[in-house]
Amino acid sequence: MSAKAAVLLVEDDRDEIDVVLRAVDRSGIDAAIEVARDGHEALESLGLEPTDAADGPSAQPKVVFLDLKMPRVDGFEVLRRVRADPRTADLPVVVLSRSDRTEDVQRSYALGANSVLVKRFDPRGPGAYFAEAVRYWLELNRAPEGGGNR
Repeated sequence: MSAKAAVLLVEDDRDEIDVVLRAVDRSGIDAAIEVARDGHEALESLGLEPTDAADGPSAQPKVVFLDLKMPRVDGFEVLRRVRADPRTADLPVVVLSRSDRTEDVQRSYALGANSVLVKRFDPRGPGAYFAEAVRYWLELNRAPEGGGNR
């Protein structure tokens, strides 16, 4: 993760990635966004999986936006592992999902999600929901002194 990167987006849908990245760019939010295309890449980026990268795990983001339905390692398992590790236990995690099924929402919160955001498409502002959430977590939310966002 670059020094400026404040957001880790964990999403396997290339079209969704393009839409939300364009929306953040149009919004004027000054944040680099690193993309992990599955749960395994996310765990590597967060230093929770061994990596082949010579420089080791990258700096922690300020917030993770985590899709639930992904190949290799799903979002529920990523969330469980993030909360189980003391280095990432307080890292804000926003679950992104097309599903608003009660079971998925309840399981996300039971595993320690800070928020659940249902993906939506608005033809007047594709990806605007994501840009608004990024703005909230980077510009409006205030974490307690010394870290800890949960």
